[in-house]
Amino acid sequence: MTFRRIVSYGEESVYGVPAEDLSQWIGGATKFSGGVELASEDVASLSGIRRRKTMVHGVDTSPQLEYYVQTGRFFKYGFGSVSNTGTSPPYIHTLRISDGYELPSITLLEHRISGAGGHGYLYTGCRVESITVSWEEDGLLTSSVELLAQRPIKTTSLPSVEPDTRDYFRSSSKTVTINGVENSYVLEGSISLTNNHVRLPRVGDYQGRPIADVADITAELTLYYLDSSIYELMLNKTLFDVVVRFQRSASDYIEFRLFDCYASVDSELAAEGELMQTLTLKPSDLEVEISDDIPAY
Repeated sequence: MTFRRIVSYGEESVYGVPAEDLSQWIGGATKFSGGVELASEDVASLSGIRRRKTMVHGVDTSPQLEYYVQTGRFFKYGFGSVSNTGTSPPYIHTLRISDGYELPSITLLEHRISGAGGHGYLYTGCRVESITVSWEEDGLLTSSVELLAQRPIKTTSLPSVEPDTRDYFRSSSKTVTINGVENSYVLEGSISLTNNHVRLPRVGDYQGRPIADVADITAELTLYYLDSSIYELMLNKTLFDVVVRFQRSASDYIEFRLFDCYASVDSELAAEGELMQTLTLKPSDLEVEISDDIPAY
């Protein structure tokens, strides 16, 4: 018996039907939880018994995943819309928030144990509820994903998974442009997209498929306070764009574009240490452009 410790996935052709190819690499996964719990309530009745009874309605499944980013391929499932251009490398992929209410679904495969008694767990009908990318100084670009799944299934079929050999994106390779001006003193930040799914009613043990509602976009940047330019964006109620690019080479990058942002700035005047400011952004739209050697997402 050997602990296998891999999380892979495959895109479903039909919602809730396990994908045929479950060997797709996500990235440098560091955390995974299947998020399986019983949907239940404790009830009391006029029965002459001084105890509650637990009533189980079914099983709810909400996987969570965190990984270091090597490609933008998995982001597709949070945005729902992708366009691929190019007939030879580098290929350009543009991710946009889909106008459709049914996002593509995937099957996640949690590889647990290999060898004798080897097994894992399938999570079918997974749709991305929220996806957050974040970075810290001298750190790696990290993606945290929350999903809503239809059901978990134990499996003894664990395919071989070929790890991606690309390097992780590093915070030291980033550039941040705020209102058309490149800003070199951003230390850390995060960008989040939440799809606010609504579940259809439960059928038997499992909840119905999730339907995406109006999406929320948020972002936050922490940077040194060196001048008043960021603060003035808030005071003047200026609408502006923010572009954050992580680049391994001129033809190998991920670029996040936040459009028509309003700013909220918090800058505490501390008695000692560096003067810092936290820029909270309220964008009206978000898209991601990726350049790499993958023909299509």
